[in-house]
Amino acid sequence: MKVVFSTAFATLTILALANALWAQHAHDSMKGMETPAKQPQKTPAKSSLKPAQGASVKILSPTKGQTFNGDQVSIEFKLVKGKTGHHVHAYVDNELMGMFEGDKGTLNGIKPGSHVLTLRVVADDHKTELDASDEVSFTVKK
Repeated sequence: MKVVFSTAFATLTILALANALWAQHAHDSMKGMETPAKQPQKTPAKSSLKPAQGASVKILSPTKGQTFNGDQVSIEFKLVKGKTGHHVHAYVDNELMGMFEGDKGTLNGIKPGSHVLTLRVVADDHKTELDASDEVSFTVKK
C-alpha cells in the first residue's frame, strides 16, 4: 500500500513541477513580444476589470489622427505599474494585437483604414486586466 501512495505522490509532484516550469516558460517567451496573438482576443468588458491600484498607461505615439504607411505601427507609451501591473496588452479595434513589457514596440499586420489603439495594464498572469488604459485613433495607408 505504501508503494501505491509513494508512486501517486511522486507522480503528482512531477506534474506540479512540470506545470510550474511551463508557466515560467510561457512568461519568459512573452518578453519582447511584438507579434499578433495566435487566437483573437477582444478587449475585456469594463465589469471584468480589476482596480488599477496605482497603475496607469499613457500613449505617447501614435498621436491622435497620425497616419502610417504599410502594415507596421510603432507605439511608445509611459507605463506606471502600480501594485499589480506588469505589462500592457495592445488592442487594435478591440482585438488583441500584442503585449509589451517595455515602453515601446511595433504592431504588425495592421490593415489599411482608420483604427483605435487601446493599451491596457495587465498583471503578471496575463489574465488580470486592470482598470488602467489609454486609447488613440490612427490611420494606416497601403
